Amino acid sequence: MTSEQMSEASAARTQVRGTSSLVLGVAAFALIVFPVFAPLPDQTRFLLWGGIAPAGIAAIVCGLIVLHRVQGRPNVDAARARMGIALGIAAIMLLVAVFVWLIWALDQSIS
Repeated sequence: MTSEQMSEASAARTQVRGTSSLVLGVAAFALIVFPVFAPLPDQTRFLLWGGIAPAGIAAIVCGLIVLHRVQGRPNVDAARARMGIALGIAAIMLLVAVFVWLIWALDQSIS
């Protein structure tokens, strides 16, 4: 195996890891949107909302691992990893915003 083939194989592995970060980020974001618009029973809706944080955290961790591994390598595109990180952060921030709003709304209803 030549060094060129080894570098291509290494780049392919990096792309797969970047793709996993992107897929987890999209899944975390979809878990926010899907329960809102789909006609689901309440138990199923809460079950889906419980998967947002693990999927978002996994997207961030996978993306950061890929960015660390490709740091300093020329000709390696880590855009998928960056997008996965961004979607994971957005999903977690939306989840936190919903919980803060929910706590505020419950506090206003009691007062």
